Amino acid sequence: MPHISIGAEQLHYLRMGTGSDVLLAFHGYGEHAGTFSVFEEHLGHRYTILSFDLPYHGGTAWRGKEHLTADDLVILVANVMVQFGVDKISLMGYSIGGRVCLSAMAAAPQHIHRVLLMATDGLTVNPFYRFFTRVPAGKYVFRRFLQAGEGSIRLTDLCRRLRLIPDAFHRLATQTLRSQESRLQLLHAWPCLSHLVQPPKVLRSVIATHKIPVFLYMGASDRVLPPSLAQPFAKGMDTVQLYILEKGHRIFDTGNAAHIAASLL
Repeated sequence: MPHISIGAEQLHYLRMGTGSDVLLAFHGYGEHAGTFSVFEEHLGHRYTILSFDLPYHGGTAWRGKEHLTADDLVILVANVMVQFGVDKISLMGYSIGGRVCLSAMAAAPQHIHRVLLMATDGLTVNPFYRFFTRVPAGKYVFRRFLQAGEGSIRLTDLCRRLRLIPDAFHRLATQTLRSQESRLQLLHAWPCLSHLVQPPKVLRSVIATHKIPVFLYMGASDRVLPPSLAQPFAKGMDTVQLYILEKGHRIFDTGNAAHIAASLL
């Protein structure tokens, strides 16, 4: 099983394409490396695509390291460049995988060629996410909530009835809380990726300083990560291009993969 080591941990990846350029791809929460297979026929002639399974997803063996950090991503980028004999790589990310791309870009900007982000997380700092993954009291509440089993679903239903959370988040939460396996995945994966949040001001400064081309694709009807999160981020940025598609959170498919992939060609 192909993998790249980060210390004692190993990130499994799926290799697609035979191009001379290298593209690292990171999927969304609850998905796997195969998510990006729809792009292979459109990008494979130009890129060798390494689509990674994030910690606690797919084939990645994650044995005990508490967090995936920006320093880990620097090691990952360096290992890939040595293995494939390149001095720059490009990045592609969907949803939470977009946050991974942004953190890698900020940590090693001199080695980043292009960045393609779809329905991306990481364009803003969410105070609730920080509370539940970084603050001791919030981490305790988060853990107890997931350990409540069916009780956590009833609480989520109540929050929707009281209009404390939108329907889109309710549907997402209900799917995630349905089984013990998915609850355990969230319990470990969410905190593991919490150290990859970068302030938008820092990200914009890195992009501007290094003139990194960034392509943002957001869904017009996405209620999880709406376009309104991307518009302030892209405003006034010469190398950032924002496209709003008539899609929801699942923004790419076989029908528009060629159109989106063209950004990287």
